[in-house]
Amino acid sequence: MTTDMLTPVVQVPGQLDLPEMPVIPEPAATKPATTTKLTGLTNLNTAKLTTIKGWTVTRTTATYEGTPTAALASVQLRMDKVRSTEGGRASGYTSLIAVRNKLRELTTGGSHPAVTVTIKRATKKTAKTRTGSPAARLTRKRQDTYTTAQLVATLENGWAAIRTNHPEIPAVVIIVGSGTATKEARHGHFASNRWQHGDNQLAEVLISGEGLQRPVEEVFTTLLHEATHALAHTREIQDTSRQGRWHNQKFGLIASELGLDVLDKDPKHGWSKCTLRAETATTYKQVIAELKKALIAYRHPETTGDGKAKKNNNNAIACVCQCPRRIRVAKAVLAEGDITCGICDTHFEPDE
Repeated sequence: MTTDMLTPVVQVPGQLDLPEMPVIPEPAATKPATTTKLTGLTNLNTAKLTTIKGWTVTRTTATYEGTPTAALASVQLRMDKVRSTEGGRASGYTSLIAVRNKLRELTTGGSHPAVTVTIKRATKKTAKTRTGSPAARLTRKRQDTYTTAQLVATLENGWAAIRTNHPEIPAVVIIVGSGTATKEARHGHFASNRWQHGDNQLAEVLISGEGLQRPVEEVFTTLLHEATHALAHTREIQDTSRQGRWHNQKFGLIASELGLDVLDKDPKHGWSKCTLRAETATTYKQVIAELKKALIAYRHPETTGDGKAKKNNNNAIACVCQCPRRIRVAKAVLAEGDITCGICDTHFEPDE
């Protein structure tokens, strides 16, 4: 009879018994990296960010590999260094201030249209679109399911770029809507204090859907036109009258400051018509290129149920004074004699 002999286990002093050996945990999955992106920057902004560790700069955009708080800290650190060695009037110091203010607005619980925060995640590889396939030939008439998300985002980026070059211009809410719902068609409008965001009131800028079929330069000109009204509002300058239809010379001066050429005085709207200056188009070249990609749809004008354009069947005439106040009066009554405003002492005239 044979007996299998077991090899004895030798216990080494200070060594744990085998059943008590700790289990080495599997390494935890790395969390997605947070990226902070700034858009609509000027050449001076990007030139200063290029020298700060952690920033990747391409023309009008800059990306920081980290949270907005970390991005703000890196910019503030550079500002402190420049101020201590060169002073507050050093070249490019104001550019760093502009970048810091964008990030500070985000890190204090607010939001800024020029700052976006993304989380890097693994992307799935998708099949390449075959050249010449319907998906590769998207136009205004041939397109995928349409939403205004890309359009509004591009307009917001454009507004942020304008604010970067002209910091006095306020933040606004940009919407796309009808430009033919009123008697006179319009490409856009600026209205102060239309939106409430927490404790803050924001102005509204409307870009008409009907006007999106125009060339991209004209659409961007409309954005600059409304930015002119916004800047006039900030400076408390009355640049229009007659419910915003008459644009005075003060509007023309501010529009020129923003890079528009004002055409000759229009008998109906004053100095309202503007064109985009060549050097202005160069300044906003990247923004205009992105906007062009987003202009893949436009809105049809308002119509009545029978397909005809709306008509005003009211025999009364809309009249305005220089205040301006507005009244509606029958043609026969107006023909009897002048109607004078008791405030500005001017006659009410037809608002043609």
